Amino acid sequence: MNGIQAAGGRRLCGSGRTAGELYLECGLMKGGSPIEDRLMDLPLEVDPVEMGVSAIGISTFTDEHGVTHVLDWVGADSYPEMADFIEEARRKGVSRKVSRTAPLGDLTAQSCLYLLHPRAVVTNASTLATPDGFACPCGKGHTAQEGCIGLGWHVAPNAGPGQRRLADGTYPVKAPLSPAPDYALGVFMVVPITALTVIQHPDPTVQADREKRAGQSGLPVFVAQE
Repeated sequence: MNGIQAAGGRRLCGSGRTAGELYLECGLMKGGSPIEDRLMDLPLEVDPVEMGVSAIGISTFTDEHGVTHVLDWVGADSYPEMADFIEEARRKGVSRKVSRTAPLGDLTAQSCLYLLHPRAVVTNASTLATPDGFACPCGKGHTAQEGCIGLGWHVAPNAGPGQRRLADGTYPVKAPLSPAPDYALGVFMVVPITALTVIQHPDPTVQADREKRAGQSGLPVFVAQE
């Protein structure tokens, strides 16, 4: 899948990508696997202090095979619900801005992006009633009480009955959970990093600097207009 870019344009996190910035991406491939294949079900609760992750910036870790991966906290200010991000990714792929000083040098074609959200894990799932319309989206047969990732679509609508708003369009949600859920930060999605994209800057000197920085990684590097 290396070399596949995500779509540009509006997202819930902003009206478009910023000139001169770098974006880690997982693009969509026609006929490729569904987004459900990339979900972590059950979501994995994460201690942010232990993992060294925060809502600002990214952190990395190296697995037992020596491959470096990225941990990226999806902010609830732009994506109040975990499903908001998943449904946007279903349509546009994943495109995450990273700091120009982010640790990119150890990333390779085998690196993955581990995405976290503060409402990924329902910590009191065992006390919940099974909500109307519940189903495990990954086909694993999890129950609501096990904390299945499918609980992420049982949230309040914000774009009319049974619908939540994306930057372009809406998506359907199901009956909210009862009693009120308690949430914790967790990994909900793991995707391959298929591209590192630099958004074109009008200053050639700045652009050259950004491309040089991107080229320090072992990822396919692209330049895009937006």
